Amino acid sequence: MRHLTKELNISWDQVHHLFVSTPHSPYLRRHRMSYLIGRVQLVSFVFAILIPLWAVIDFMTFPWPEWALLTGMRVASGAVFVLLAWPWDVEPTPRVAFSMLTVVLLGPPVFYLVSQPMLSGLELSTWGGIASQFYALLPFIVLAGLSVFPLTILEMLVFGVPFLAITAYGASLVEGFNLATYIGTLWLAMLILAVSLFAGVSQLRYMISLVSRSSLDPLTNTYTRRSGSEIIDMQYRVSIRQGAAFTIAFFDLDHFKSVNDTYGHDEGDKTLCMFTKKLQDDLRGSDVIVRWGGEEFLAVLPNTDLDGARLVINRIMDNWLGQRPDGTPLTASIGVAERTADQLDDWPDLVELADKRMYIAKNTGRARAIMSNDEVLLPSDKPLSASA
Repeated sequence: MRHLTKELNISWDQVHHLFVSTPHSPYLRRHRMSYLIGRVQLVSFVFAILIPLWAVIDFMTFPWPEWALLTGMRVASGAVFVLLAWPWDVEPTPRVAFSMLTVVLLGPPVFYLVSQPMLSGLELSTWGGIASQFYALLPFIVLAGLSVFPLTILEMLVFGVPFLAITAYGASLVEGFNLATYIGTLWLAMLILAVSLFAGVSQLRYMISLVSRSSLDPLTNTYTRRSGSEIIDMQYRVSIRQGAAFTIAFFDLDHFKSVNDTYGHDEGDKTLCMFTKKLQDDLRGSDVIVRWGGEEFLAVLPNTDLDGARLVINRIMDNWLGQRPDGTPLTASIGVAERTADQLDDWPDLVELADKRMYIAKNTGRARAIMSNDEVLLPSDKPLSASA
């Protein structure tokens, strides 16, 4: 297996990202959910037009009351698809995206399970037989349609396996059951699902690569200012909705220009990479690091109040952030702002306040953090007044 992933130029970490969504970053998750919702709305728009129009064919090929029942189902389905296709302003969360996708995918199987026993015993014309075969193909259409969505392997199986079961059950309802035909139907369904899985995962891999290139700083592998702003905006609105704490820590590396001037930009780049690696080690997996500009970085700490932020900053200052090329500790001036303590209603104001406190830390001696209420944290963990 390791040889196979090496030949395909896929690392184990990439396989993990393709199999489940748990390792996906908030930025990737948000964009993937937005993409899923957009695809659902596009498919729903097409279905909202085609499904009611097919009622004309039902009327021309099936007898009463079968065509009336199918037409009623088509009208109801069309109304549902209109609602799904409507450009609502919805939050691109997994719950919303997968709920919409489930509703879209449920339509064809319902028609399939209703039509199979109802139409199999009817005396139909040649055109009626052709139309009835269309209903028999509905599960295959769903399985093939999964290929247009960038789903993980697990998600593809969660959606696809139930439709395999529906296909198996519906095929058993046909009058004149034939085992060979039944097995062939299931084999075809599994083959279509396998192709859809490959297509969906290929889309996902491409999306992961594209989002990573556009959202991550190529040097430090932290979020860029643009992508970081989207993440902060999303998490800030969640914190307001949940009434949760939300902290921003603004870092500016002390005397970083002297590293570039004395040792060259290669050593400066190594220093930045060492800083972000050490900072990431001191933060939680849910925290986010954003390269705000040059040697300025934001640590985004959701669900973290001032007490929690104080623990984080003290932990960082225990060993600081690595070493400068001359062997001395790499320190930073840090400004901290928290949404509830500072009573701010917009995240740019929170970043601006953390930025101002960072400059206070820089102008009052560096290698320190300024918290709310002018509290100063030093490596010795002794709080002082900001005016000291």
